[in-house]
Amino acid sequence: MNLPSSLPLSGPLGLQLPPAPARAETGFLNLGQHPRADRSLAVNSRWLTLDGKHWMPVMGEFHYSRFPENEWRTELLKMAAGGVNIVASYVFWNHHEEQRGEFVWTGQRNLRRFVELVAEAGLLFYLRPGPWVHAEARYGGLPDWVMAQGPVRNNDAAYLAAVRAFYGQIGAQLRGLLWCDGGPVIGLQLENEYDQVGPGRGAEHIEALRHIAIDSGLTVPLYTVTGWPTLDIPEREVIPVSGAYADGFWSGATEPLPPSGVFLFDTSRAIGEMGNVGGTPAEGRIDPSHYPFFLAEAGGGMHVSYHRRPVVTLQDVAATALVQVGSGANLYGYYMYHGGCNPAALVPGARLQETQDTGYPNDVLVLNYDFRTPLGQYGQVRASYGRLRCLHQFMAAFGEELAAMEAVLPAERASGPEDRSRLRASLRGAGDNGFLFVNNHLRHHPLPAFSGVQFEVQHSGGTTLLPATPVQVPSGLSFIWPIGLRLGAARLAHATVQPLTRWTEPDDTQVLVAFALPEFGAKLHFEAASIEVTDSTPGDEIQQDAQGWQLDIAVTIAPRLLRVTDATGAVHSVVLLPQALADQCLHAKLNGRDRLLISPQPLYLDGDEAVVSVADDGLAQVQVWPANEVAAGFAVQMASLPARVPGEVALALLQDNPSPPPVRLGPHVAWRGKSTPLAPDDEAYAQATRWSLDLPAELAQGPGRVMLVLDYLGDAARLYADGELVDDHFYDGEPWQIGVDRFVVQGNAGPSQVALSPTGGGLGIAQPWGHSDGRWPVLELAVLAADPEAPIFLEAFARERLREVGGRPTLASVALHTRRELRLSL
Repeated sequence: MNLPSSLPLSGPLGLQLPPAPARAETGFLNLGQHPRADRSLAVNSRWLTLDGKHWMPVMGEFHYSRFPENEWRTELLKMAAGGVNIVASYVFWNHHEEQRGEFVWTGQRNLRRFVELVAEAGLLFYLRPGPWVHAEARYGGLPDWVMAQGPVRNNDAAYLAAVRAFYGQIGAQLRGLLWCDGGPVIGLQLENEYDQVGPGRGAEHIEALRHIAIDSGLTVPLYTVTGWPTLDIPEREVIPVSGAYADGFWSGATEPLPPSGVFLFDTSRAIGEMGNVGGTPAEGRIDPSHYPFFLAEAGGGMHVSYHRRPVVTLQDVAATALVQVGSGANLYGYYMYHGGCNPAALVPGARLQETQDTGYPNDVLVLNYDFRTPLGQYGQVRASYGRLRCLHQFMAAFGEELAAMEAVLPAERASGPEDRSRLRASLRGAGDNGFLFVNNHLRHHPLPAFSGVQFEVQHSGGTTLLPATPVQVPSGLSFIWPIGLRLGAARLAHATVQPLTRWTEPDDTQVLVAFALPEFGAKLHFEAASIEVTDSTPGDEIQQDAQGWQLDIAVTIAPRLLRVTDATGAVHSVVLLPQALADQCLHAKLNGRDRLLISPQPLYLDGDEAVVSVADDGLAQVQVWPANEVAAGFAVQMASLPARVPGEVALALLQDNPSPPPVRLGPHVAWRGKSTPLAPDDEAYAQATRWSLDLPAELAQGPGRVMLVLDYLGDAARLYADGELVDDHFYDGEPWQIGVDRFVVQGNAGPSQVALSPTGGGLGIAQPWGHSDGRWPVLELAVLAADPEAPIFLEAFARERLREVGGRPTLASVALHTRRELRLSL
């Protein structure tokens, strides 16, 4: 559909709030029967309740066995600071029992220790033990010996016996850590993406797995299954959960995918493969009269396969999340939230990734499982971390009422994902208050800007027209506006700011924190309240009329603090931030008080200390409000470490091969309707263009994270340390980031001090943020030449870069950056 760059609306877009909050069905789901004495957790057809209150949690997937155990604690604290409430993880069977009867639960495979650290970080845990997990793992995580012994993923006696032993081991590892024991483990997902039906399969198999889990001591309040590609489930015993990805590396398309349904507000609960991104078509609907709208696989990013390499953007991820919450989601679970790296196989020479030569549809990277997540493979903090935290903090602050608010759509709405002629909006609310969700972003198919935009919301108190004057909604924008938000006895009828968080002070006055998008500014309409602006500027406009107070507040680069005196005389606070600061803002309890912390550097809390990740310049800055029990203005705290000059990488060309390896096609995949190229084999890398990389010796003596950033051009690349493969990458047009401090060889390391490298060699893995007695291994980079016209998917900018160099292996730039942790007592 060819559309102009801007479309005018003919009049206000109408929506109607339900008269009362949604009613939930209870008694259908046979869940919650493993309670704990001191707290309560329950589920109904609409929402979760925690300690008797409606609860709208955020769940983030982080695979413990794909990450060094000595970094777990830091990363879990970063997840908590990102607004995650529940950590989910697969338990990869072939990471623990590669050889029959030989279980390994130590090192980065130490499930028990990981879950203990989850609890110490103040988080809950969701167990996903498969036994088949997919996760781009070899045979979906099933050990080779299980595949060889007979039928799998059904009620075959030998298979169930092996599962019983595996689940029994997990039960033993988690003894005392379940919710009913006072621990953090609240739920368990049975199987994954399960598509078998018939006798001994489908619902019968899921039920058999549930019984084995319970017999193994895995007694939790919640049991779930993925609600795709079928709904053949034991209907009262499990909750089907949903997925929503902005793109899919599994598609065989060599061009951008059609418009995806994840960017369209939709309350129909149609199933399919992750929100209409290819593969299995939707064949049913999850019944909203029985089951809540929970997601376990919403894309926090997207992996890459050899044949398809999407670059999912900040706005792709943020818009997907906002649309699902605006469509009624009451649990938002990311896959993935934190990236990782496949561990060393325990069987010499074995590898643990999905490949086409094992009968699976994709060739993925041997080690790298970065997934372009908010927290990356080396713990790097991406822009999506802060933007998504804005939504997470909103869910935490308003979720108790939002969870019971139904999602309603306008009568005049897009007919489907491909309809780009109408502005996309949704409303969650009840009575005379709610939240308006708007999304004008669609990956690879830009939506037009819409001009003359106003919304006419009918509610129990009448009709609200917002904003007061029409605005233009640019292409690519998504946001949330409040309607009828109460601040004590005052009512914010409407505003062009997005709520971020709120809290109640010890004196019962309230604090509302919101942020302004530069496209709209901060326009607030208060009813029945008097307003004080504590730091009025010439750009502010404040007017009073019969309807209340109209505020047009200048919000540019600094926080603004307003005072709102309600009808009872109580004085409440409104903190307004520009969006750039909202992305840096953490609401936390610190030293016994709710506070806002704003920092341009990544920041998390460890007790009452703020831990700031400082870059090469060594500078840390944190704005705090309120600070030192003073409620006016933000206090700025600054601290520094000595600046660190990372130095340069000395490169030496060892071998040059400008010819790409020949394209080899894999087997035909029926649901794709085609074959796709196979990834090059090890021999191709042996013949590839190779460089040695000599890093400054002092960087190996820490402390801190040392990031090697390679902006290379070619088909694919591998990094070797002392001859061992330690990381790999498929070219996607963006720089490859590698935390090379993990590969530092520890000085005087005896056998007990040496950790395994990712492929099982003898490299000493650096302790996080410190490796004071170490040296660099011999680092070599291999880059394959590329055919710029190869039948693989690349983003347009990435393919154009390849064409500019004719596909020849090229290092456009090589850089080093460091990160160190600085602790601040605020």
